[in-house]
Amino acid sequence: MSRCFISYRHVNPDEELAVSLQQYLHDRDHQVFVDNRLLVGAKWAEVIDKQIRASEFFIVLLSAESIKSDMVRQEVKLAHQLSQRSIKPMRILPIRVDFAGELPYDLGAYLDRIQYALWRSGESYAKICAQVLAAIEEELSLPLDGKREEEELSASGIQELFETTEGSGQALPAADPRFMPYMELESGTMQLDSPFYIRRASDAMVESRVVRQGCTIIIKAPRQMGKSSLLARAKTAANKSNIQACYIDFQMMEQRHLNSLETCLEHLARKIAKSFKVINKPEDYWDKALGAKESLTDFIEDALLANSTTPILILMDEVDQLFGLDYRDDFFALIRGWHNSRAINAVWNNFNLAIAHSTEPYLWIQNINQSPFNVGTRIQLQEFTVEQVAQLNRLHSSVLKDEQEIKELIDFVGGQPYLLRQALYALVNRLCSFADLFENALLGNGPFRDHLRRLLWCLQQNEVLKKSLRQIIRKGQCEDEMHFQMLRAAGLIKGESRINVDLRCRLYEEFFRRHL
Repeated sequence: MSRCFISYRHVNPDEELAVSLQQYLHDRDHQVFVDNRLLVGAKWAEVIDKQIRASEFFIVLLSAESIKSDMVRQEVKLAHQLSQRSIKPMRILPIRVDFAGELPYDLGAYLDRIQYALWRSGESYAKICAQVLAAIEEELSLPLDGKREEEELSASGIQELFETTEGSGQALPAADPRFMPYMELESGTMQLDSPFYIRRASDAMVESRVVRQGCTIIIKAPRQMGKSSLLARAKTAANKSNIQACYIDFQMMEQRHLNSLETCLEHLARKIAKSFKVINKPEDYWDKALGAKESLTDFIEDALLANSTTPILILMDEVDQLFGLDYRDDFFALIRGWHNSRAINAVWNNFNLAIAHSTEPYLWIQNINQSPFNVGTRIQLQEFTVEQVAQLNRLHSSVLKDEQEIKELIDFVGGQPYLLRQALYALVNRLCSFADLFENALLGNGPFRDHLRRLLWCLQQNEVLKKSLRQIIRKGQCEDEMHFQMLRAAGLIKGESRINVDLRCRLYEEFFRRHL
């Protein structure tokens, strides 16, 4: 008997397929967990976490709806971590459900190279159930090959993904950096600009600076505030000026690449070499005697900058992933060193850098002279203003009738772009009324269900942060500076100091008062 977990979104045909798979496998003596109750709460979060960790097989249904789910991607992330274990690694079995497009950037990083199965509406369940059973009992692979590492994006696949998500008005929980005004594919240039994107002053600022020589840009904002989208637009602006760019997302790096400074820098070197299609390879410059920092610097200087007549741009997203690692000071001292090199070596004037982060670096990097976070152009993304929400409302057919309704929505979800998009999408597609938006927000079938469930699940796995959030709810203060910064970076709270802090919005306050 094997233990299986089925991850899916509570919509049809996904739910019907999940139930059929559960029954089929159960009838053959396998233990299968399906979350078939629309619950939100601390006990529910504990159950989900426990069931995934106890399973040997993780079956994920990937449909046009589930790929937009905050909870599905969080479950996939945990399953991926468990699949990397040296002892009894979990096996992930992806099933495409009426969806053949490219997966969102973050999901694709975990699932693209795994063999999968495809089920379409109207087909019987017998074939797909038998394929899953064979994978479990006979250790056979699912029938369709995943992507090879060097395989290019599918133009039709990325277009289908765009039309299913941003193009239709439903924002992804995590920005897809491939969605930008223009994207170069082998089949030609594609326009993938969201019709619902609200430009801020920071857009023009970043776009104007990345085309100049010798720029360093630091972007700070909590989660889901638009950092990755801004980096994507910086990349587009650079490409329009014939400036090559490389996007590096540290959140998507595997643990084996983060084990040491050496493995991290070697991985960066390979990503940079692949992105810029350089003739000289990193291994030609790697010298153990000199060390990884000097080896990577020599590679960038000689292979990229020495013969470059135009700037190059490196974009680093989610660098917070490095803050807790013991080699963080060496890593960020290296980045600061590249910035400083422009003053002493002219070739480094063609090196442009943009870094995005959420957490305050000073909590981790003590020597300000070795930090890249206090140099260059620094941008802090703010919540949407009333005027910007009004603009967003107009893009959604003015579903909010007047300024009063706009202000009521801002009071409820704050100026957080993702939550605003979720609310307006629900209203414009008549998934709920304006009154229902507030009255049913905390129910299992509300428009913010997946988002709130993910937040609660994450907190359930971090007892100290959960305790600090309870303290903020009760007292409006946080005893620990680190916890304050981490909760603010996660977008859960607002305030300039830990002695005067509130929940980010009324939605969060009502939800966490009830469930923490």
